Amino acid sequence: MGQTTPAGRRARRSRQLRRHYSVWRLFRANLYDLALLARESSTVLVGFALVALIGTLYFHFFYRPRLDLHLALYQAVKLLLFASEEKLPADLPGQALFFAAPLLGLALLAQGALNFGRLILDKSNRRDAWQVALASTYRRHVIVCGLGHVGLRVVTLLLEAGSDVVVIERDAASEFISRALHLKVPVVIGDAREPATLGQAGLKYARAIVADVNNDLLNIEIALAARAGQPGIKTILRIFSEELDRNLERSFGLNTVFSVPALAAATLAAAAVSHQIDYVLTLDDNADLLGVSHLTIQAGSEFAGPLWKFEEGEGVRVLAYENAAGRAGQPLAAQELKAGDRLVVLGSLDALETLSLKVLSGDQMGALSTGRGGQPGQRLDHVVVCGLGKVGYRVVQRLYGLHPRPQITVIHVDDGEISFSKQIRGLEGVRRIIGDARDIETLQKAAVHQATTIAAVTSDDLVNLQIGLAARRAHPHLHLVLRVFSDTLAEKLGELFHISTTYSTSELAGSTLAAAAILGGVSQAFFVGNRLLASDGYVVRAGARLVGKRVQAIRDEEQALVIALRREGRLMTLPPLEMVVAAEDELTLLGGLDALGRLRGG
Repeated sequence: MGQTTPAGRRARRSRQLRRHYSVWRLFRANLYDLALLARESSTVLVGFALVALIGTLYFHFFYRPRLDLHLALYQAVKLLLFASEEKLPADLPGQALFFAAPLLGLALLAQGALNFGRLILDKSNRRDAWQVALASTYRRHVIVCGLGHVGLRVVTLLLEAGSDVVVIERDAASEFISRALHLKVPVVIGDAREPATLGQAGLKYARAIVADVNNDLLNIEIALAARAGQPGIKTILRIFSEELDRNLERSFGLNTVFSVPALAAATLAAAAVSHQIDYVLTLDDNADLLGVSHLTIQAGSEFAGPLWKFEEGEGVRVLAYENAAGRAGQPLAAQELKAGDRLVVLGSLDALETLSLKVLSGDQMGALSTGRGGQPGQRLDHVVVCGLGKVGYRVVQRLYGLHPRPQITVIHVDDGEISFSKQIRGLEGVRRIIGDARDIETLQKAAVHQATTIAAVTSDDLVNLQIGLAARRAHPHLHLVLRVFSDTLAEKLGELFHISTTYSTSELAGSTLAAAAILGGVSQAFFVGNRLLASDGYVVRAGARLVGKRVQAIRDEEQALVIALRREGRLMTLPPLEMVVAAEDELTLLGGLDALGRLRGG
């Protein structure tokens, strides 16, 4: 939980992921492959068996002296192998058999051995068949359809969460296939809408399927095909349109359809008005935001004493704790805070912003400006959003819904895509500028010298970096928020240019898709260290195990944190730890997938 960029921490975690196929899995895959090879050689085998049968019948019924059936079979095989010691018969059919059988046997055996040996030894030319063989050994796995930026991230996160994965990818030339194979994930090449392809990926035995192609209609077709092949399978769909998202959930179930840009936009918007945000959870119909942040208690900061007192005093909840030696402590409430302790904290944006300043000593105050952009204590209330695509317009909408609302300026190119412009046209006070945000003159039109934040959220990593560097030249203390696809690039940006607030939309959305595939029904999810946490709605029924329990007891005993509680229509965010849960309370819980699964069962 070191002080690196959010995406940098995720990149390091992904690089630590090392996987190997078990000996038992490889043995089973080879058996399947041998059976497949036998089917491919069926013509040769059938031909050999037919000639042996004819020879057996001849030796048993027509040859003199007549042979018993088992001896007739033995002599027929020897005849095929040029090893027969029997005399040449006098009858013409027998003579024809004695001349033709060895020649046919030699030809069939040679051809069969050649084909079989070539196929079994040269797996590089049979990669597709070998991947199908490996996929046949999986049970209770997740099938991921589509191996783009988001798909690969979902695969990685599923592996980190301990789930087995099989991939279906239509493009055999995809650049991401080699990366999936390096992770020891079988990749089946084919169209995921086809029952045969789904069958090769083990649909019959899968626990869930993630339709993650960058095409809404294709994802719907994949989900329908999967449901037809296995009616009870969990289907997780990646959909761009939020309206389509809501409509599809009526058919596929609550929290089964997700918009990647919508999942990412809240975090990008929150990062634009906060100095230190890793991830954001949305509550109360997406109006309230809870941020997740990494903090290190510095020498000279004001915090000391019990962790529970820190939580109640600052209005936050600690999700993970490590002391200076890197050891985690449980239960959390019993820990004593001191210099060097590292925390993952959940709280409102205002609470986290205040807390990020309190934990710093005087020596670190200046570093906040240099390392993250913005002046210590400065309110980030003037945001320039660069890019108005699938993600950009949603970031603008999120910023517009914040209280207090920042001043918002949007820079975007006039590329003929007017649909996204329409989405923000009715937002009063949002200023729009047509132009290239990499151009200093365009930035000056946007009053960059008066802005506190530049959020570069176009779909091009290089363009976003160029925007960030151009903005820094015009205004050295700007707070930068960059959208990138590559976690490795995000880490390098922090090292080279001191740009620490870099986010990958595929990473921000991938955790939720992975958690939904494993558990189902979750609304959002994110990683804390190597632990996947998800949020889940829970209505407390009379007689349920949570009735009468304090919020702190639920945290300690059930390993689930109550992050919101609605009682008689009133929503309480981060309710007091001493509050007692009553029947008919509506809870939003945050916890590991195992813990949430147990609570659903009780």
